[in-house]
Amino acid sequence: MSVVDLGSRQVVHTIPVGTAPVGIAVDGLAQRVYVSNVEGRSVSVIDVRTQRVIGDIPMNIAPVGLVLNKTGGRLFVADWFHDQLLVFDTETLQQVGSIPMGKAPAGMAMSREGATLYVANRDSSDVGVIDARTLLEVNRIQVGKHPYGVALGGDGRNLFVVNVESNSVSIIDTRRDVVTATIKVGDHPYCVTTNTDGSRAYVTNTGEDTVSVIDVKAGKVIATIPVDGFPEGIAYDIRSRQLYVASWMNNSLNVIDVDSQRKTTSIPTGAQSRSFGQFIAYPE
Repeated sequence: MSVVDLGSRQVVHTIPVGTAPVGIAVDGLAQRVYVSNVEGRSVSVIDVRTQRVIGDIPMNIAPVGLVLNKTGGRLFVADWFHDQLLVFDTETLQQVGSIPMGKAPAGMAMSREGATLYVANRDSSDVGVIDARTLLEVNRIQVGKHPYGVALGGDGRNLFVVNVESNSVSIIDTRRDVVTATIKVGDHPYCVTTNTDGSRAYVTNTGEDTVSVIDVKAGKVIATIPVDGFPEGIAYDIRSRQLYVASWMNNSLNVIDVDSQRKTTSIPTGAQSRSFGQFIAYPE
């Protein structure tokens, strides 16, 4: 895993993890990062301060999507092949439960107050709504075809769900658990993030090497930004008001200025850069 200093815009460290890392979850309270290793069938636990692996969770599945609860005490891992979520205690690194889901759970997002977990079920084309305290599913919301990446809006009011085969994004009102808009984006979208107040959403389009900029209030794409090849992961830096986009084909991290809506530079990284989840951490 490449560690990039966003100030100097350089890779400052490379951390050995398991084979084929992809998913990521950041615990700002405990200063930890969790990385799912698809082919390694494990989750690596990294200390943000020392930038070293401090634990490893072996699994009998190929993990992809990860998310933490608000206290950081529980790690949820999407089990793509068995239609469930696995729940781990982050102190003991032991499994403490499982939650039945729809078909092929992928991206996940926790609500702002931490009471609700949203899960995109790719092959059943819906979003499961989980009570994060009881670990029970309380609702199921139909979206577009093959939902994958998800993100909670910066204001917490909207959930954005990327529908890969529909080339669209569904916006879900988190207070009512209903789809309020479906917005067409570019070809084969993958991940999504938003700015601080949730007024703009940004979507990577892997099929055309672009990022779609959505005006949430207007309910439409207002700009399309060319980036490096096969953009996957995307994250918004609240401190610099910049977007960062991982490019699989160009082994780079794109930097986008949100005011001008232009890519300003590319930061060289390790081979086949990707990130499934919000990947910016703020070391204390």
